[in-house]
Amino acid sequence: MLGFTYRKEIYFLFAKDQSVRAEKTKEKTIELWKSGNLKEKDIEDFQSIATTYSEKDPTDPVAFHLIARSLFWNLYRIGIYFDHDSLILHLGSEFQDFIGSSVLADSTLDSVFWNARTAESFSSSPFYDWENNKVLLFLGETHRHVKRPQVLINEYGNLDRSKLSPEFQTVYIWLLTFNTMLAGDASGLDKLITITKDPSYKAGIQFTPREENFLRGLGKYYKKDYVGALSLLRQAKSNNPDRITETSIITEATIFHLQNLSQKGIDLLEEFYLSSGKKNAEIPILIAKMIVEKPGAKTKLDLTPEKKE
Repeated sequence: MLGFTYRKEIYFLFAKDQSVRAEKTKEKTIELWKSGNLKEKDIEDFQSIATTYSEKDPTDPVAFHLIARSLFWNLYRIGIYFDHDSLILHLGSEFQDFIGSSVLADSTLDSVFWNARTAESFSSSPFYDWENNKVLLFLGETHRHVKRPQVLINEYGNLDRSKLSPEFQTVYIWLLTFNTMLAGDASGLDKLITITKDPSYKAGIQFTPREENFLRGLGKYYKKDYVGALSLLRQAKSNNPDRITETSIITEATIFHLQNLSQKGIDLLEEFYLSSGKKNAEIPILIAKMIVEKPGAKTKLDLTPEKKE
């Protein structure tokens, strides 16, 4: 009996040592990231230490949170960044378009989600990194696309941002904006834009007046407020055929099609496609779809598929 007690004390002492080591590695990783010196080896070390911690104490929720957290850094390794440019570039797109067709990205996000979910299920009460774990769940849920955006906003939209670790501040605003726009939550978007203008706001994502119109316009489109969407998206367009202009025009044309003004939408798409150098191959596909759905509509584009040699 004495031997068993002794071994048990040694076991818990070793598990505690792993816990301290994992927490220190977590903080070191954050500091290296903040200074721009985070290397692949540092990420691999964090993942290894977090995994060892979970093996020594397989019911500790913090261990599984740290595994999820260490895996999160894989996204940076493969070039997936949650910043202002990636948000604006992918507003109006599916989340899968943002992460691309990378098998590693998909498997990483799945692993992040299930480890964060395991951490939550093992915890009888919130632990120190509870809010950070919620951000990882929010990320995983957005990727899984099982719950509607409005449901995700209801579940994760009111996290205490003051308790978020530096690397999750921007990720949280990115996910919140992306899902709020898809939900067509106009008041939610206004609230987010107001947050980004607060002097105490430090997440890094801020919007220009043009981007605000674009955001609000897409939000109204997803809410099926087409009159409001058209007004705002037209203000967001510019002579520069960038992503905002392109998405605004495609959305405007789609609204015309939904309003039984398909020819007007087709004409708009044709003009942009030709003036922008025929760069977006999806536009002729969209025009062809409109013509199929609206017999009598015409296009001056050659929609004959190119023959493969």
